[in-house]
Amino acid sequence: MKPDRDDLLAYALGTLPPAEAARVEAALAADPALRAELRADLDALSHLLDDLDPGAVTVPADAGERLLARVRAEGRLAPPLRETPRARPAPRRPSWRFSAGLALAAALALAIFLLSQVDEDAARRYARLPGAVVHPIEVNGTPLGTAVRLPDGRVYVGLTRPLEQDRTYQLWQIENGSPVSRGVFQEGLLLRLPPEATIAVSVEPRGGSPQPTTQPLFIQKL
Repeated sequence: MKPDRDDLLAYALGTLPPAEAARVEAALAADPALRAELRADLDALSHLLDDLDPGAVTVPADAGERLLARVRAEGRLAPPLRETPRARPAPRRPSWRFSAGLALAAALALAIFLLSQVDEDAARRYARLPGAVVHPIEVNGTPLGTAVRLPDGRVYVGLTRPLEQDRTYQLWQIENGSPVSRGVFQEGLLLRLPPEATIAVSVEPRGGSPQPTTQPLFIQKL
């Protein structure tokens, strides 16, 4: 089941149980649109943090003395019998807004770190699953990414080469000598493929193309 907005927010704030957090991480690793949605939520939380002014709630240093003087003037408190040494003012406690800001900042930092781990380590995470078979992807001896076939028939394809703006990777399954689109992605794509499927990846305009418009980066049998 695809995580909803509440799941993403709870994940960003680190309040999900470990099993639920793992489910959300797996969904984020397989769905670039979901990662974009989470990044938008983190941006919104960042703007909220910017609006929290740590100095918004301040207490004057002599506020306590002024309050006591006012109470005595109204006859609600007898004056002191003798002069006592002035106590050193206690350190001001930070306002609740400042505390909330610190907590939110910590949650944002954790969420951004977790999201970067999802983007960076998805292939390695899938490769560690029992029964996974790893297929390195290389072009002329240069590593380009990794394909990981899982025991349930799914395949994760992740590429590490940066994309130009407004461009996307598009994965094709070669069937009877013709390319059939299986989806677009920015970093990685998780999909179900038959055994010994032959795949190719090309760079296409954002949103993908009905047929490849560029030379495939690679063609590989899994």
